[in-house]
Amino acid sequence: MTHDAVRVTTDGPIATVTLSRPDRLNALDLAGMRLLAGRLREAAGRPGVRCVLLTGEGRGFCAGADVSPEGAAAGGADGRAIVAAANDVVLAVIRADVPVVAAVNGPAVGVGVSFAIACDAVVAADTSWFQLPFVRIGLLPDGGATHLLPAAIGRVRASRMALFAERVPAADALAWGMVSHVVPAVELLGTARALAAGAAGASPEALRRTKRALRRAAADGLEAAMRHELQEQGELLDGPDYAEGLTALRERREPRFGPAHPW
Repeated sequence: MTHDAVRVTTDGPIATVTLSRPDRLNALDLAGMRLLAGRLREAAGRPGVRCVLLTGEGRGFCAGADVSPEGAAAGGADGRAIVAAANDVVLAVIRADVPVVAAVNGPAVGVGVSFAIACDAVVAADTSWFQLPFVRIGLLPDGGATHLLPAAIGRVRASRMALFAERVPAADALAWGMVSHVVPAVELLGTARALAAGAAGASPEALRRTKRALRRAAADGLEAAMRHELQEQGELLDGPDYAEGLTALRERREPRFGPAHPW
């Protein structure tokens, strides 16, 4: 993972953070997760920046953690470190003193869903979609998804995504309240930048205090959910179902999971 995997550019009061691994649908390994968290904080803290725009290069927004053999989200300590680093990305978005707008240009998968819905506004291309396929590889949603998603769309819809790995197209995501805008793909960045520019024209101090007030209302629940996810995910990462799920994914076949463990 090179520093080019996450780029930051500034145009007046708007800083754009772009995930730049288009060959992997912007999936990130441990170094990439840590780099993204750092770049988000850097962008939000730049003098004169009033809004941050988060997007992906190519045909995907973010495919979550990189589980390819080259950038494997391995079990054990490495897997736990990746979950913790993904949590740090979400917290970097939520704790930013400026608004963060997601421009979802394609699939948002796994923790990529958390990265998007942690933002203050989500503009999605009409060709984009959202999916939490964790259970298919023996894991549970992380990145605060177990808190953020029910808060955004309700428990029943969140269960459809988390338990049944339902793929949600942009139009449904808008109807459910997961995203704030859906536009044709060719209008995505223009719409997101216009939204960011509108926020950039507001009082910086008022924006900072408003974000802080919104954050305080949800912070305890989010961070408790992240701690629980990290504990549970750590145990799953060490278990046989994740090993089988990952092998099946790489072999492009259905996984053969064993019976549930007794309580």
